[in-house]
Amino acid sequence: MLEWKDLKEAELGQTFEIEELKHCCKAVYGGVAFPGKRPGFAVVVAMAHDQHVGNPEICLLDEYESSDLRQLLRQCGVMDFKYRPTVWVGSQANSAAARFINEIDDERQSAKQAEGRRRYRDFSLTRTPILDMEHPYEYMLPALKQLLLEDYRQLFLKDSRIVNYMAQIEPDEIASMEFGQFPSIEALAFAVTEIRQYVDHDADYDDGDSRDPWQYDPFEGMRRR
Repeated sequence: MLEWKDLKEAELGQTFEIEELKHCCKAVYGGVAFPGKRPGFAVVVAMAHDQHVGNPEICLLDEYESSDLRQLLRQCGVMDFKYRPTVWVGSQANSAAARFINEIDDERQSAKQAEGRRRYRDFSLTRTPILDMEHPYEYMLPALKQLLLEDYRQLFLKDSRIVNYMAQIEPDEIASMEFGQFPSIEALAFAVTEIRQYVDHDADYDDGDSRDPWQYDPFEGMRRR
């Protein structure tokens, strides 16, 4: 049986049996940030059942980087089937992204009908309050770095490219940084912040064909779609 230690030590992108992942994790979330000054980025993170230093540990399961928005979102769809995250966190304000997401859902709906299945797993994005921050990097970077401190470590990134991206930022640059400068950091912050803050509201891991109909909205609370 898959254990949390195995998950922390596994290579990024490794495939797991969904039932084993469900047993091992309290929750799995996805995060995506669209291309800007650097390529867009998507991540999938998992949270442990047990607590360490007062909170459950989180580890990165997979990541993907692309300057092609359509390809980025289609790969999110691939990771969605691979890991079955409860929520994908990202901006809903990009009209091109919305069109590509509808394209993915139309394909899944067609596949459901062709295969005679009663349900299909839809793909959608849930907003995060981070998107409304005037200086988002002043929040995101310290929050992530705190979780990476050696004596306090609760976030495990393995050999992620995000580590190198974080090292490129000078302290005096943070206040002026805007969305799109480091989509890799944004995607990770979206997923990690939301899984930590809202996991108790919707931690039931979705192992079925469709997402749990109860979805937490940080602005409205628990609501049924």
